[in-house]
Amino acid sequence: MKVFISSTYLDLIEHRKAAVNSLRAMGEEVDHMEIFGARDEEPTKASLDELDKPESKDISIDLNYLAGAEHASKDYPAAERDYREALRIDNNNQEGIAIRTGNLAALALDRKQWAEAESLAREALALAEKVGRQELIAGDCHRLAKALLKQNKNLDEALPLSRRAVEIFTRLRSQSLQSAQETLAEIEKAPGGR
Repeated sequence: MKVFISSTYLDLIEHRKAAVNSLRAMGEEVDHMEIFGARDEEPTKASLDELDKPESKDISIDLNYLAGAEHASKDYPAAERDYREALRIDNNNQEGIAIRTGNLAALALDRKQWAEAESLAREALALAEKVGRQELIAGDCHRLAKALLKQNKNLDEALPLSRRAVEIFTRLRSQSLQSAQETLAEIEKAPGGR
């Protein structure tokens, strides 16, 4: 993995050296802001341009894991920031974009931002269909069905989406099955849900 060290310089020289030495001792590739030298572009842009190189897929994955932890601890603003940064880095990685967009939809559901969750889940589902990963398709069907349910709209659309999620999760023996089944039961009980 490539690690990038950025901080103020003069007041942290010894700390930066220790961090670089420790990371290199663990076999990590380390870059730091001094490697950029004089450039026409702003330092932040130069740093982010380095992250956009192909090896930055690892960074995107790590940001996604970080955002997942922030999401689980209910630090929603930090989770959104890191999911969006991972999404930005993924630029041409369709699978990564599908995953991050689905994660943003899940975050919007937890924030009770139903319309945003619906929009993101629709986008994520279209991407997941292109990628063809069944667990992503099921998760996005479930998120979209739940967003529609919470808005009490288009339950005739939500029902087949929810059934599809349950069917795929059942086949995959997914831990998400119970939640999908609960959403399906709610949709079936709602007026207009059958």
